[in-house]
Amino acid sequence: MLYMPVEVKSREEFEKILESAIECRVKLGYRRVLTEEGRRRVKVLKLKAVTARRLYTLVFEDVDEGIEYIKSIKDKCPELVVLDEELEKEVK
Repeated sequence: MLYMPVEVKSREEFEKILESAIECRVKLGYRRVLTEEGRRRVKVLKLKAVTARRLYTLVFEDVDEGIEYIKSIKDKCPELVVLDEELEKEVK
């Protein structure tokens, strides 16, 4: 199934989306950041909520902060799928 992807900027908006979500996915990713030395890749945590029509993504620059947020909303996600093995122990 193809979903329209949308990036969400606020946690409050993401929590409203969770009410209609089918599942939540957690994954580590990278984002390119422009620094004084040039571009570099920074590790980020992506939390995705799948609804009937869209795929919403909330990105955390601080991975530890993202893990704490996931622990706080774990009961609101209908199904939590962790896509990276290294996150499996920390999230569950």
